[in-house]
Amino acid sequence: MKIIKNGINIILYLNVLALVSCTTPNKDTLPNAGQRNKNDNKSPFLTAPKVRKVWIPEKIENDKFIEGHYMWILEKTSSWSQ
Repeated sequence: MKIIKNGINIILYLNVLALVSCTTPNKDTLPNAGQRNKNDNKSPFLTAPKVRKVWIPEKIENDKFIEGHYMWILEKTSSWSQ
């Protein structure tokens, strides 16, 4: 019985390890959006968008119940900048 428990623990550990290694982002492949290329001083970057968060209260429309939720509204989109 102890051997079976150890085997199950090892399998569980390997599954968790595989899951974590698949979901951890690689920092080299995900550059910051506002960061310029260090080798090129002329490369443009994107400005941050202006976003407004609005709470939409719960409501009943006909035979539908819609839960309260947030809605994000873009007031100004991002743009290229020098």
